Amino acid sequence: MKTRFFNASYPIKGIFCSNNSRLLGEIVCSSTLLLLLFCSVLSADVPMSDAELLPGKEVRITAPKTGKTFLVYVPVDYTNKRPFPVLFYYHGYRGTATTGMFRHITKGEGFIIVGMNYATDDYYKGHLPPTKTAPEKAFFNEVMVLVSARLNIATDYIFMGGYSQGGYSTTVLGEQLLDRLAGFLILGAGRRNVDTEPPPAELIRGHPIFYGAGELDDPHYSRAKRASGFYKAWGADVTFEGWENEMHSLSAQWSTKTKMREWLIAYGPMKQVASGFEKAQTAENVGKLGEAFTLYTQIAEILPDMESCRTAKKSAMRLAVKAETELEHLKDAFDKKPYAEVTKALTAFRDKYSNSIFAGRATQLLSELLNAKANALEARALAAETQKNYARALQLYELYLTYFPKAERYTTVQKRVKDLKHKIGAK
Repeated sequence: MKTRFFNASYPIKGIFCSNNSRLLGEIVCSSTLLLLLFCSVLSADVPMSDAELLPGKEVRITAPKTGKTFLVYVPVDYTNKRPFPVLFYYHGYRGTATTGMFRHITKGEGFIIVGMNYATDDYYKGHLPPTKTAPEKAFFNEVMVLVSARLNIATDYIFMGGYSQGGYSTTVLGEQLLDRLAGFLILGAGRRNVDTEPPPAELIRGHPIFYGAGELDDPHYSRAKRASGFYKAWGADVTFEGWENEMHSLSAQWSTKTKMREWLIAYGPMKQVASGFEKAQTAENVGKLGEAFTLYTQIAEILPDMESCRTAKKSAMRLAVKAETELEHLKDAFDKKPYAEVTKALTAFRDKYSNSIFAGRATQLLSELLNAKANALEARALAAETQKNYARALQLYELYLTYFPKAERYTTVQKRVKDLKHKIGAK
């Protein structure tokens, strides 16, 4: 028996926007709630390099290669000190890029949200041919590069989802990008290919998928229920929600009926914390204390009330105290131990605490120590030159140039040697 493919552009009756009572027309993924709460005034399209990406703000960007636009919402708690998971949202039939639904669900926190347009008419009009995804994937790849160049993203925690046609699109594009995604959110939709052409078994097995649809949404609820069963049979980690008394056009109460935010936190930040904590412990156990400190510090800020995050904060503080103590001992050794011995110890400290603020501190101390040593040698050379002991002065200057090529005054001393040689007629 041949399975009939579902058409994503299934029409529903029009809805009205309450602020002007204007008929919006037959579109899939129309939600009065989202239109009222998340219509935002966007600036004119700008290139990514000129975009002002600030916490709590949304910007519309033009991708230079594909020429398509997309939206970037930066969460209110964003900081570049740690990587943030990313949600890609695909809009409904004949709609435009939006971040509204995911912004509402996440409360604007914890996730960078990217609202995607479609790259081709085949996808904009809801045909969704699986053999014509190349332009869509190229646009996705370009957006990933642009966003990651400006924001600190957690590349292991990229999610894709959408409502209605956006949900069906996710079952096509998402399946072809399985190895790059941490999960799907398929909302108000089934699966484009129904039960045919299943995704690669090794990639779909254990893959997190969230399905949600209104229980009165005919025919999408039954399609969603059926598709979730197929994914589960293929080994995916499926969560299904049926939203009571909800049709395809969602009510203002819809968001109180879903645990989508909890699902996102469980498969995003919570997994990010668990993975990061394990990596931090491994790094600490093998002596990579800088890497461990940085990981602990990042983890502590993800879900501050989570027990493992509190433990990570304590671990970061413990390593910070250890590093500060070691640095103080090294500083005390400056005037007590040979230069070579101190620089060797500082270099070892810097390597041990690489990828952390303490490595930078060690580098600064090494520079200060080197310049102090170089300046002392220069002072001896200047004294010899003042006494007109030019041979001795040149000897000391040459030692400076040989052993301190990274000293701050290297260029000045180099010129001094040239001038002195010219003065005394030396070659």
